[in-house]
Amino acid sequence: MTHTSARTLTVAAAAVTALLAGAAAFNLPLPVGSAAAEESGGQDRGQGNQGGQGQGSKGSQSGQGNQGGQGTGQGGPGSDSDSKGPQAGGPSSSGAGGGKPAWAQEGIPEVELGRLSVARSPDQVLDRAYSEALATLANTDGMIDFYNLSLQEAILVLSTDFDNVEFIDSPLQNLALLKDSLDGTSALTSLGVTNDTDTLMAIFLGTASDKTVPISSETVIAVTTILGDPIVGSEADALAADAEAVRIAILAGHG
Repeated sequence: MTHTSARTLTVAAAAVTALLAGAAAFNLPLPVGSAAAEESGGQDRGQGNQGGQGQGSKGSQSGQGNQGGQGTGQGGPGSDSDSKGPQAGGPSSSGAGGGKPAWAQEGIPEVELGRLSVARSPDQVLDRAYSEALATLANTDGMIDFYNLSLQEAILVLSTDFDNVEFIDSPLQNLALLKDSLDGTSALTSLGVTNDTDTLMAIFLGTASDKTVPISSETVIAVTTILGDPIVGSEADALAADAEAVRIAILAGHG
């Protein structure tokens, strides 16, 4: 009885061995519960034989077959992928100019601007300063009188009676008023100012500038380019000369 049982076990073992060998030879799935079943854990492994190749699913790690056979896994997106990542559709780094204003792309004369550099302020900032300037002018009769003076009269009172002159001193507000006048008109006319725009622009620019920083033609070109309506050539020369005279008068009167 004992001999018969041992023989039976030997035959059964041989049958299992043959079954496993056949499954490996034809790349068939192994019987459930066998000692050769794949371990769980999310890894796909292919089995090759005699130099053949088996293949796992996307993203799996490579497996290894018998006698040099190799199983490989595929990483990365498959043929059904839409090739979209976290930055898909984002802006290209090669785009020209980006969000820079026109004057930043084209360049302006290399000149010291001092207080005039606030001309680079965003439009909404300049618009607010413009509104504030008009509100101040509308409520101050003395200011309207000053902006109706000729250029020579304005230079005289600024240099000799500075403390009693009422005018807009803010660089930002003056530049906002200058920007408004670059097209040859000024909103100050609606407040009772009858002066020509050339005189007004000279006063705006000369007042906005630092008292100790000279105003040149390059200054005029730079500032008006930043403001979006460049003045160049002989017109820039004329405006620079008048604005410089205003600046010197303020320096003399203010001390």
